[in-house]
Amino acid sequence: MTLPRRKKAFYALLFGGLAFVLIGTISAFYNAIPVEVSIDNTVPSGKIDILTPNMNAGNTANITIAGSTFNIAIADPDKKIIKSGNDITDFHYTFVAQKDGEHTITVRNTGNSQLFIEGSAYTKGNPIAFSGQMMLIVTGIIVTGLSLRLRNR
Repeated sequence: MTLPRRKKAFYALLFGGLAFVLIGTISAFYNAIPVEVSIDNTVPSGKIDILTPNMNAGNTANITIAGSTFNIAIADPDKKIIKSGNDITDFHYTFVAQKDGEHTITVRNTGNSQLFIEGSAYTKGNPIAFSGQMMLIVTGIIVTGLSLRLRNR
């Protein structure tokens, strides 16, 4: 049994629209859940590295830095310094977020050789990514609506 063109278009648009809505919804939920992300980076001499994990209260970040001399500052979402140090050559720190939001870890290499940063931090998506998922859901609704309009003709 073969379907007429109009019916094929209806099903294609309907399933495509529903897929957009489903993927957008799942992605939006995933965007709000913090996941552990590995931190592996090198910082050349004279450069700065800024890490900004978007953490929930109770999430942890574990950071180890070795190599050249460096300055470090770890701040909470209110820009209050949690931990800092100047002219350090070896650093290991694990902190637990006390507040929800974007924490800032700033590392400035003040030495003559490369720095090696390792560790992990929990982070979740930012509001800009969330707006993309909302656009995907709206597109799915529009495509589904087009399919229903085809069916009613």
